[in-house]
Amino acid sequence: MSTHRSIPTVDRIRDLPDSVISHILSFLPTKQSAATSILSKRWNPLWFSVLTLDFDDQNFKEFATFRHFVYLVITLRNITQTIQSFSLKGGKSSGFDLHDVDRFIHAAVQRGIQNLNLEISRLTLGFKLPLCVFSCRNITTLKLKRLTISFSSDFNFPLLKTLHLDIISFGCCYGFLRLLNGCPISEDLETNNLLVYTSGGHIDSLKVVSANILNLSLRL
Repeated sequence: MSTHRSIPTVDRIRDLPDSVISHILSFLPTKQSAATSILSKRWNPLWFSVLTLDFDDQNFKEFATFRHFVYLVITLRNITQTIQSFSLKGGKSSGFDLHDVDRFIHAAVQRGIQNLNLEISRLTLGFKLPLCVFSCRNITTLKLKRLTISFSSDFNFPLLKTLHLDIISFGCCYGFLRLLNGCPISEDLETNNLLVYTSGGHIDSLKVVSANILNLSLRL
């Protein structure tokens, strides 16, 4: 007669340190990361220490629900706790409000973001990048899609190495050139569908290892 021995179940995830679990959660969209809080009392606070926040309103029927979720995530975190990466895609839910998007970005900048990824899908070129971003000296990666950059002063991104621009309008003369001048150590530049109003100008110093510039429209 054969005998069957049961193999004991080992919960290897439970044995992992909190720092490792938080790192794993950083690879999930923030909505899924927050859902892990129901697993146990230990998991409840872990997602608040995740350094990467990824928000997309396409998973919410109404913007009001999405707005409440984003505010909850940000306000429940300690203001001294750094947000390393902040990604926001919006414009798909009903009742979309650009003023709230402004507030989300301000809150992220206050927490020293290094990587910023913004995509506004509904109102093409209708959203202006908040001025607070231009003074965020910690940024190393900036990826922008479907918005307007309107800034009359110089940009200052001393640590920025990756700059991706897609469907971007520069609302003032020299805007694009000033942005490039403000990224002295850029290594990765990608642009597509840029609308630049300019009457001349020059680039003082720009070091780019890789550049891919497509559909650049200049208007004098």
